[in-house]
Amino acid sequence: MTTIGWIGTGNMASAIIRGITQKTQDYTMAAYSPHLAEKTDFPAQKYDSAAEVAKVSDVLFLAVKPVKMAEVLADIKPALRPETLVVTIAVSLTLDWYAQRLGEDVHLVRTLPNTCAAVGEGFTALTFNAQVTESEKQLALSLLAMTGKTVVIEEAQMNAVSALTGSTPALIYMMIEAMADAAVKHGIPRVQAYAMAAQAVKGAGAMVSETGLHPGILKDQVCSPAGSTIVGVEKAEALGLRSAMLEAVDAIIEKTNQISG
Repeated sequence: MTTIGWIGTGNMASAIIRGITQKTQDYTMAAYSPHLAEKTDFPAQKYDSAAEVAKVSDVLFLAVKPVKMAEVLADIKPALRPETLVVTIAVSLTLDWYAQRLGEDVHLVRTLPNTCAAVGEGFTALTFNAQVTESEKQLALSLLAMTGKTVVIEEAQMNAVSALTGSTPALIYMMIEAMADAAVKHGIPRVQAYAMAAQAVKGAGAMVSETGLHPGILKDQVCSPAGSTIVGVEKAEALGLRSAMLEAVDAIIEKTNQISG
């Protein structure tokens, strides 16, 4: 049975492993992190070191913070088998950065998932180095497809994608919270308000994804002449909703570029 290893067991790793284990039990899971003993519900066999996990893994997910990654790579390099497929979910660190530390022959997948993977609604961008075979590409894609949608992109696009898919859920959560607050103001119980706002956002996203129509067209379809929706659209435009979202995403991209050097 294929063993999938996890070094780092934080929010993102937890989201991905839950997405996979909810869909299949065909893989053995092995994990290490300094805080893993505190996690009673992480669905993997616990190991005492990162090197031990690297030694047994056919696919190895690196899920530690970028600032800790060099230390982890130095620890696992002697134990890493040549045939192991290494999958990193750390933001900003390039394929070349890993190759300099693990060797040019490492089979490496750089990914950008998001925490929505925990409920099967994630989005993961992937890019591969030259050593990754077609079968390995399909394996990586199949694993991450269990957590939501996937796309293969050029590495140069990674920072922009990181902002758009990895960070913007935080902005959407803020929108849902604000939408629900307005509903509570007008008498809707908070639990119901959150559920309604969340479903509105989920449904709108599905309409964009599944119809293929331009978001502006879908917006126009909701706005009846002299109706209430167009008044809300007018107010949102006046208060800068569109420009706020654009500038927020732009700021995230700029910060990611700074981190990656």
